[in-house]
Amino acid sequence: MKIKKYPLFASAIMSSFLLLAACGDKEEVSDAPDKDTAQSEFGFQSFELDVDTADQKDVIEASFDIDVSDTEAEYVNKLESKNLAGNEAYKELEPIFKEMSLTKDMSKDEVIEKVTKAFGVDEYTEFELEIEFADGDTQEFNDKK
Repeated sequence: MKIKKYPLFASAIMSSFLLLAACGDKEEVSDAPDKDTAQSEFGFQSFELDVDTADQKDVIEASFDIDVSDTEAEYVNKLESKNLAGNEAYKELEPIFKEMSLTKDMSKDEVIEKVTKAFGVDEYTEFELEIEFADGDTQEFNDKK
């Protein structure tokens, strides 16, 4: 009896992995610009943001990553009831990224001010941002109030 349970269990595990793998590419952006264009327009190739406010945790979550093979984007904005992935997320994030005009020589305070303004956050309790700039330099900007 025990011998029959293992193949069934293994089948269940394999099915779960296949299901998760099929769902894993919803963040992929099919109509994103190429890497060089994105880097020149935004100044970065990877952007990972998480902002908490006194009222809500993870009120803003934004991620964008452009790679040689694919581009992924996700955007959650609880202030505006948005939960987007893939092309929809990219369409929302593109004008925000252009507006920010971030550069790697900006001060921590300047980066935080530009990002919070661009995403419409007046007050935050925790701010976490990781950016990989066009030249490959990665910087983190963290602040708690």
